Amino acid sequence: MSQGLTEEELKLEVSHLRKEVLALKQSEKASKIDLAEMNQIFQTVADGVIVIDKDFNVVRVNETFAVLSGFSEQESIGRKCYEIFPGALCHTPGCPMVRISCCVERVEYEVDKQRRNRTKIPCIVTATPLRGPDGELLGIVENFKDISRLKGIQEDLQQSFEKFRKAMGGIIQAISLTIEKRDPHTAGHQRRVAKLSRAIATDMGFSWDRIEGIRMAAAIHDLGKIHVPAAILSRPGRLSEAEFAIIKIHPQIGYDILKGIEFSWPIAQTILQHHERMDGSGYPFGLFAEDILEEARILAVADVVEAMSSHRPYRPAHGIDKALEEILKGKGILYDPKVVDVCLNLFLKKNFKLE
Repeated sequence: MSQGLTEEELKLEVSHLRKEVLALKQSEKASKIDLAEMNQIFQTVADGVIVIDKDFNVVRVNETFAVLSGFSEQESIGRKCYEIFPGALCHTPGCPMVRISCCVERVEYEVDKQRRNRTKIPCIVTATPLRGPDGELLGIVENFKDISRLKGIQEDLQQSFEKFRKAMGGIIQAISLTIEKRDPHTAGHQRRVAKLSRAIATDMGFSWDRIEGIRMAAAIHDLGKIHVPAAILSRPGRLSEAEFAIIKIHPQIGYDILKGIEFSWPIAQTILQHHERMDGSGYPFGLFAEDILEEARILAVADVVEAMSSHRPYRPAHGIDKALEEILKGKGILYDPKVVDVCLNLFLKKNFKLE
């Protein structure tokens, strides 16, 4: 024996080598199976997937990505990622490759990507690092979720909302005109209160949607007066206690009429509370500051300013200066101080006009 092995030892060595070869073949076969399974998963995943090296070269794409981008796998590999599926972050510091190279572990954002045919497709993009065995950054893996169907649903919902808003606006206007017909001496009062309420809410930084709700509530805040006899509404002179008691139920009547309607805003509740005061001296419930809706606090100030500055059957107009003096005197006592400050600023510094 050349290495001093006995025949028995040689047989054992050969047997051991055969086992190692067999194990290697089995391992290779298992690796191929695993690779095939991984490839199948990669190719059939619902989202588009692309593998990019550190130089922005496309290393691999799946079938979904090919459909999204319009470039086949063969056409994509070896080309720059920004050549085949460009978006707004390409060539900017927000590029996922740039950010991940600066140690960000995950990047997720929404963007419109340009397809081969120049059309745009909205995607949610998720990018993660691709690292070698030693942890070295080799590139990134990007996942593209097509959200065009979701965008379409959002647009349909927005259009439906706009139609609803316009219809609701028409209903509110019709109610407002009905109230004015009932009480012609205060014609335009609700419209002017709505204008001032909207201006106050805007300067207080409310969202557009919330401002719209306040405007609508203000436009019909005296709805409950349809329950009040016309003789009381139009009678000149001072009201008796009994007559004033009838007037004071109009917020509750307005609330009762509207409470069954599912508005997107607290319109009924705002109308119910628009005569409440910060110190609890208002009606119908004598609520204190923390219990009064902010919308109702705005409406309360706008209502007082408009009412005092305008003519009524039982008294001449006091004018805007007297109206502003009234809310300044009641600031923090009857009226929300923030609302008062914004209202005063509108008239004294921004030249706001009720008409």
